[in-house]
Parts: sequence; C-alpha cells; structure tokens
Amino acid sequence: MAPTATALSRPQSPAAAAAIAPLLIVLVAIETGVTFFGTLVPQIQQEFGVSAGTVALALSVYHAVRLVINVPAGRLIARSPLARMLGAGGAVLAVGAVLAALAPVFPAVLAGRVLMGAGSAVFFITTQFWISKVATPQTKARLFSYNQLAALTGSALGPALGGAVAGLLSWRYAMAITAVVGALAFLGAGALSDPSSRNSAGETSTPGATDRLHVGLVLGPGMIMMALFFFHGGVLSTLLPLLAARRFGLGPAGIGGILMLGTVWRAGAALVGGWLATWLGTRRVVTMSLALMAVTILGLHLADSTLGLVVVVSVMSWVNVGGSLVTALVTDLVPEAHWGTALGVNRTLADVGAMIAPLLVGFAIDRWDFSAAISLVAAFLFAVAVAATTLISPRHLHAART
Repeated sequence: MAPTATALSRPQSPAAAAAIAPLLIVLVAIETGVTFFGTLVPQIQQEFGVSAGTVALALSVYHAVRLVINVPAGRLIARSPLARMLGAGGAVLAVGAVLAALAPVFPAVLAGRVLMGAGSAVFFITTQFWISKVATPQTKARLFSYNQLAALTGSALGPALGGAVAGLLSWRYAMAITAVVGALAFLGAGALSDPSSRNSAGETSTPGATDRLHVGLVLGPGMIMMALFFFHGGVLSTLLPLLAARRFGLGPAGIGGILMLGTVWRAGAALVGGWLATWLGTRRVVTMSLALMAVTILGLHLADSTLGLVVVVSVMSWVNVGGSLVTALVTDLVPEAHWGTALGVNRTLADVGAMIAPLLVGFAIDRWDFSAAISLVAAFLFAVAVAATTLISPRHLHAART
C-alpha cells in the first residue's frame, strides 16, 4: 500500500518511538500482571480442593471469552477514542482481578478470569490501533518490534514475580497486584497523547466502494498469527517442558531457565525483525520467519543432550520475529476503515491456536511419542506458511481486488 502525503507528514522513527514510549510502559505493566496466573494455579487448586481439570478452567475461560469478544471489541475500538478504550480495558481487568483475589469459592475465580479476559482483549487490541495510528509506512515495522519487546518483557517478568509473591504471601496478593496494574492503566490512560483524531490514510469511518474487505487480507495474516500462538502453546508451554523433564531429567528451574533464555533471544529477534522488515518488507519477513520456525523445530529430533536442547531453543527463538509484525502486516494490507474487524479476527485466530495446540500436542505425545509431536508442529507451521504466503501474495491480492 503506497504511502500517502498525510502518512508521510507524520513523525519519523525517533519521534514516533518517543510518542509510544508511555504506552509501552503501560503495556509492560499489564503484560506482567496478566502472566502472573499460570504460577498461581497450584495454590488455587490446593485452597479450593478442585481437580486439575477443574482448575484448568481458570486458564481456558480467559482465552474462551476473548474468542467471543475480540471482533466486537475491535469494531467498538475503531469507533471510540483510544485513550477511553485503553482505560476501559484496564478497568475491566482490575475488576476481574479483584473478584478473583477475594473469591470465597472457585466459581468466583472463574468469573474474575472471564472479566480479566474481556479487559485484556480490549486493552491489547487498543494498543494495536494506537501504534498503527502513530506509525507511518516507514516506521510501522520498527514500532511494532518495540511493541513485541515490551510484551516479551512483561511475559518474562510476570511468572517470576507472580510466583515470588505467591510463595512469600499468597496467590490472592498476586492477583491484587494485577488489580493495581489494571487500575493504574485506567487512571493513566487519559494522560497519554491520544492519536484517535489522526486518520493516517485520510479514510472515512464508513467503507466506500473501493474500500472493500477481502477475505485473503484478513485470513492470511490471521493464519500466521494462529500458527505463532500454536507454536507458543504447543511447543513452549507443552512440548518443551515435557521433553526436557522426561528425556533430559531437568527440573522446574532448569526448564524455566531454558524458556527464559528463549524469551531473551526472542526480544533480540523482535528488534532484528523490525529492522529487516523496514528493508525487505513486513510481508516477506513474517512469512520467512514462519517457514524457518517450521524447519528449526525439527532440530529437536537431533537434540541428544541439555546443551543440544539449549542450542535448538536458541535457534528457534532467533527466527521467531513474533506476532507484533503480523499485526503491522494486517494494518498494511487492510484499509483503515476495516481495522476493527481485521484486528479482532486476527486476535481470535491467535486465541484459537493457543487453545488447540496443547490438546493436539499432548494427544500426539500420549498416542505416539515426542518425535511425532515435533513432526506434527513442524508440518502444521510449514503448511500454514505456504497457505498464508499464497493468500497474501501480491498476485493473489491483486486478483481479489480486481
């Protein structure tokens, strides 16, 4: 999509990066708070005396509610002041965290998690709008790489901080911290410089005849996002911990160390990916990244020691540029009048990938072995890379538009 005079007149990279710095600080805080919960599950199960399957509902309902509200939330955000929606997301998240922290019975924890899922959906989609509004075609990939770096920072800090608070005090105190973070986002959103009044492409809020939304524009990037979250849920959360424990005898500390190292490398990959996208194009970098992830995961077949496992995880992490560049690609391909629908669908497909991956990978491990699970993930990622590349190829998009 060619840059317009309006787009070119907006701030270039240093000024644009400074403009979103306060937003990224809020994002780090929220991401840290919402990633507390995984480490709190054992204490919650023990306190309420529920089964493992029942306590897992507290994890799944968080994603399930987002499947329902992502698209409506995106459409609402498209028509609303972004600062107001950012604050609303923080407020709903805070209310949900308070409800969970004070829960006298387990169903109240589930209700709190539902509200947390809804609040996080509104918050995270709003940040995507925000950065897309501030960015120019020249700065978008770089700014979204900073967004990825902020999210990874929060994801790295959350489990460690949440586990420490739960260990020293209780899981309820950790949830109280999440509530405080959400409340601060609500209170601080109004102080941010709201880009809602800027219309980057000079488009109206009502799509015109030349402003149609084509399926390939949404489905191609959405499939890539689904594959990335499939990788996260199936490999990082399921396959690697089980493989490291059973095949190499690593304990929680060793497994956590390897995953933390991977997170550090992914932060570097996000910055490199943003730089490459500036020169090679976001479309090319995103699709190449997914194809390389499919290839490098096969290296787990060759890992025969802890050192080998570390090497393979490191290589996989460096080729994973992350989902923020996919979001940038969505706003490159889709007319701004349709960003609400497109970003909502993109996030929904991501949540689908996160939900189905542990089930499929766990089934493959139980039914066959680790080698089958590794091959399953690699085949899935490669198939999605091929299909998505076809859907968003210039030739296919030109044919769809004409």
